[in-house]
This record gives sequence, C-alpha cells and structure tokens, in this order.
Amino acid sequence: MRLIVLALVVALGAVACGDDREPSAVVQPPTTFEGQPESLTTVPDSGSNDAVPTTTLRPAVPTGITAADLCAGAMLVEPTPQIDTDLLPETSGVVYSRTVDGRMYAHNDSGNLPRLFGIGASSTVDEVWTVGTALLDWEDIAVAGSTLYFADTGDNLHIRPTVRLIASPEPDGSGATLDDLDFWSFTFAEGRLDTEAVMVDVDGAEAVLITKGTDSPAGVYVLPLTDSSDAVTLERVAEFNIGESISAADLSADGRVIAVRTPTRVLLFDRPATSSIADALAGEPCEAASAPERQGEAIALHPDGRGYTTLSERESATRNDFRLPES
Repeated sequence: MRLIVLALVVALGAVACGDDREPSAVVQPPTTFEGQPESLTTVPDSGSNDAVPTTTLRPAVPTGITAADLCAGAMLVEPTPQIDTDLLPETSGVVYSRTVDGRMYAHNDSGNLPRLFGIGASSTVDEVWTVGTALLDWEDIAVAGSTLYFADTGDNLHIRPTVRLIASPEPDGSGATLDDLDFWSFTFAEGRLDTEAVMVDVDGAEAVLITKGTDSPAGVYVLPLTDSSDAVTLERVAEFNIGESISAADLSADGRVIAVRTPTRVLLFDRPATSSIADALAGEPCEAASAPERQGEAIALHPDGRGYTTLSERESATRNDFRLPES
C-alpha cells in the first residue's frame, strides 16, 4: 500500500510538471510605466516582519474601482523583477496579505516541499515557513482576513478520490512550522476533476472553486467553510467556456472584483454587492493587460484595488505588476 501511494504522488508530480506549453500571443499587450508604487513596497527585503496579523473578517471598504477600470487602465510597471527561482521554481499560487502591508505569499506546485514563501519589497523571498502537511498538488492560495487557504486540488490524471482545502492562520514572521491547520475534503458530483483556482469570500463563509476546464467547460463549485471532518460532494452551480484552461483566480479585498487567469490571459468580473461570487462569474468579463509569461499560473489582486500581480511557472519567474497610474 505504501508503494502504491508513493507511486501515485510521483505520477501526479510528473504530470503536473509536464505541462510545458509555450503561450500563444498576448491578445492585449500592456502599456508600461516606470516606478513601483508606494503601496507595494512597504515590506523590507531582509529580516522578519514584526507586524503580527490580527484576525478580522470585516469586509474592506469598497474602493469604487471596477473591473472595467482595471481592464481599461492598468499598465505594466517597469522594471519587472525576478522571483528567486531556486526557492520558487514552479510558482503555482500567490496572494497578498490583508493584514500586513505589502506582504505577498506564494507557494510551489507539486513535486516540491510543502512551504509557504513571504515575498517583500523588490521580490526578495524574506521568509519561509514549512506547512505541516503533505503537498500532493497545491494549485492556488486564497485569503480571508488573517487566514490563508491552500487548494490541494490538482488532479491531472483524474485519479484522486477526494481533494482538499487547507486553512492556516497567517504567519507572524517567526518562520516557524505552520501546524494549526484545518482541512476540508471534498469531491465533485461529476467525478474527479482537475482544479487550479480557488477564492474565499471576504467573510470567510465559503470557498469558490473553478475547475481547469481542459476537456469541457469550467465548472464553478461552492464549498461552505463549516466545521466538518467528512468529505462532501460539491454540485456544479455555474459554468463557462473561455477557450482556455483556468490556472488561478482571486477576489479583491473589498469583494467587488474577481480575477480569473489562463496561461495567457487575465479576465476580470465585477461582483455587485448583492451578488454571490458564483452569480458574478455568470456575467461578462473584460480582458485586462497581461504579459507573455512562459506558463502563466498565478494572479493576485492588490489590496488597494488598483492593480494585480501575475507570476509564471518554469524558468523565468518574472513578477509582473499591473497598476492604474496615480492621478
């Protein structure tokens, strides 16, 4: 039995690492401007961050910035620094802290150690934490208040009987092992589906997952974040077909903008105050600026609502920040 499990982990890692397609041409080349904005450079590059996150699940004050605003005006900030590819050779998920200004968290795909990386001012990895559980196929990361959520939902071979969402309190900068974890196990009513995108609503009440949609339209599923040790079956609540696989998603700090990314595109959806995330995904997205990344895998909306960051797997882990110019 031990050999079977080991073989399964190796097989999943090999398939996850084998998706090495060259991206197609970018539909909307970004305009650029120089100078990293103040809001993204508030964390030092060395030493621990002394700010201890405080738990809060209060929705942020609406910024008034819409998906259309970002699609029309967000521009690539130059220069575009490199992420440390020795530590993050296969960046799969990225998110910004809601409690520590400027802090960005990232993790690798399968085949790597279960570690969380804190990224500071000029894209330097200045903190590393070990997450106290196995990394089978982590695909995305989400945040609500001071809680981080890892989506261990990758299933390229469609052989996992269940997948899971893992929650951890945001680390306090000590570099200790993260072992205060909660787990939700689940499967999909249609069967075993590969899933690379997760969001958690700002009140922490539910997670929304989007399947990759490689062989069929991407499915949207809602996972209530209630206390449960038993695996649950999720029903498809919406679907859409954008012509490409979906590799990541994120929800803005105020809950009003949804970002969905593919290997080559960034799509943004508005979410009215009275709508659920799933309902908002049934609307029409706009396409925002993106960069020609080797294997676009991760996206994080900026906490102030004025931009987003994308990262790629593989050799060139360039950090691409897109921002609305300051008026």
